[in-house]
Formats: sequence, structure tokens, C-alpha cells
Amino acid sequence: MAVKVGFVGAGGIANWHLGHLSKIEGAEITSLCDVKRERAETTSKKYGGRIYTDYEKMLKEEKLDALYVCLPPFAHESVEILAAEKGIHLFVEKPIGLSLKKVKEKESAIRNNKIITSVGYQRRYQDSINKIKSLLKENKPGLFRGYWMGGMPGVSWWRRKEMSGGQAVEQTTHIFDLARYFFGEVEKVFATERKGLMKEIENYNVEDASAATLIFENGLMGTIYSACFLSCGEEVGMTIYFKDMVVKCNGNLEIVKPKETRKISFSDDPGLLEDQIFIEAVKTKDTSRIKSTYSDALKTLALTLAVNESIETSKVIDL
Repeated sequence: MAVKVGFVGAGGIANWHLGHLSKIEGAEITSLCDVKRERAETTSKKYGGRIYTDYEKMLKEEKLDALYVCLPPFAHESVEILAAEKGIHLFVEKPIGLSLKKVKEKESAIRNNKIITSVGYQRRYQDSINKIKSLLKENKPGLFRGYWMGGMPGVSWWRRKEMSGGQAVEQTTHIFDLARYFFGEVEKVFATERKGLMKEIENYNVEDASAATLIFENGLMGTIYSACFLSCGEEVGMTIYFKDMVVKCNGNLEIVKPKETRKISFSDDPGLLEDQIFIEAVKTKDTSRIKSTYSDALKTLALTLAVNESIETSKVIDL
């Protein structure tokens, strides 16, 4: 039996998932909703699905098994609650919102209606990440640093902190999420920022760069750096320091030991795997392979919002 799938949001990230779903047997795209009708029409011509510009109307008229929510952080409104109340399972792109209070209300509706959820932290599905998880079972880390260093995305809403949440919330969230996935929960965070490097860009108020130092419940500490001012080059990943080993992860792996350096390449498609696992979970009701649920993603959101709070207050924030 086909899983009937709808989309709210038909832009870039939605098309990324639609490309995956077109390869997954048993996934049927039945409806697409976007505030820009022409964007929904363009996407529908490629992947199919009836077109809507009002998600409430779509949820009322369509019989969906699953809904992909692919919206900018500021635009989520009440779609997750409406879907949950109709028993529709949810894939929500990160970040899942900008208000912890509102996200907790949505989590309650999801939990009360027994909704299967997955959130778009596809890096958790990478083979390289699985390898690091195995190394961490046998080796105790002493320190780590994470980094998302690049340029400013072209979409206008990303440049406004009240709409995107800023780089830590919207983009480097992948690195903060991996830190939680690897090392457990964070106890305290202190963050600082830098502005004023991009005078040529109009109408932006996000930080040009930030550094967030995290102290985990297990005593580990590390710093995650964000930068969106670079005009050339990009560096995204994490380096973990052990007593007798350094592990560098940027999609592939480099494992450095006293007399040996190993480089391991991977050719997996974690996004496709993430979507396959979600569709299979909706079919079978077995959620054991989903690596990031809505409730877990809420904890990553809380961490990145604490980074913003620390930047704004210049204080250490307890989680």
C-alpha cells in the first residue's frame, strides 16, 4: 500500500526530499502547498501532486499518511499541530521553530496523537558518523571543536535573525546536533559574537561570526564556531581530540594516531536513507531506525537558542 505524502513548502529543501522520494517504492506524492503558487506548479510538474497555497485547505481536503514540513523557521505557524490532530505523521525540516514554548506545544500534540516524526538532521545517517559513534564507545574524548565556516546564503529571510534565528540556529544547528548525538546533553553554554564585517550586504542583522563553548553533563567541553562572512572557501565539520588519537570529520574521516594516519572516504547518501527510513516507519509503525525525532530535535533547538541568549546577555546559560 502506498504512503500518501504531502508537502508544505515547495522550495529548495522540499525538492531535495522529493528527489529522494521519487526513488522510494511506495511513496506517492499527492499534494504540494506553497505560498507562491508558481513555485508549487513548477515542483508539481516534476514530481506530481495537487497544488495548494493554503495548508489548512490542503489538510482538510487531502487524505494524507505523511506530511513533509519544509518551511523557513519563522513560517511554521500551526501546521504541525493541525497535521497531528488529523493523525498525519510528520517529517519536519530543521530548525523546527524559533520559540521553545510553541515547539513544546507542538511536541505535546504530536505525543498525544501518537504521531511518528523525523527531523532533517541527515548527518546522523552518514556512515562516517556511525564510525565515530563506534570509536566513542571505546575511547574517551578530551576536547572537541566544531565549525561551520562559509558565506551568507542568498535568501533574504536568512539574513534577519528574527526570521532565521541566526546561523547557530538555522545552519550550524547540524554541528550542535552532532555534538549532542556524540557526547550527550549540554549543561552550560557561553557564546560570543562578531559583527560589522559585511558592510556591502544590506538589511542583515545576524552575527558575522560566533563561538559557543559547551560544557556537557559528563564533563566534556568543546567550542563550536560559526562564520558566514567568507567570500571563498568553506569548512564544515568537527575535530575530536583523544589522548592517543585525533578524529577529523567533514563528511569523510581522518584518524590520526602517533604512527599512523588513516583517511576513510564514504559515498553514502544520508538524505536518501533518512527519507527511506521515515517512509518505512510510516508503513510499518516501527520507529527504531529513526535517528532524530521531534522530541530529540527540540533539545537541539533549546541548545542553539541558549547560544543566542548567551550572546545577547553575555552570561553563561544553564540548560
